[in-house]
Amino acid sequence: MDSETILKTLHDRLQVQRYANNTIKSYCGYAQIFLEYMNKYRTLNEIPIAEIEGFINEKVFQDNISASYQRSLVGAIKKIYELVNNQTIE
Repeated sequence: MDSETILKTLHDRLQVQRYANNTIKSYCGYAQIFLEYMNKYRTLNEIPIAEIEGFINEKVFQDNISASYQRSLVGAIKKIYELVNNQTIE
């Protein structure tokens, strides 16, 4: 998967939507963590929802992230799919 292109597209589209610079930086940081974890997949379309849920659960239960961090991570993942892949995930 071309993480660099995905991150650049996400960044550019967040800018067009006039997100604050700190928000863009945060979303791109969370997106990078997600994409590094999912690097075995060639495209976003190949990633099963169960794998995304497993990633979030791992972060919550093994890495002990806060509820705030979890919400931000989920928000960034949703933005990747919405803005880069033109797809809505629930």
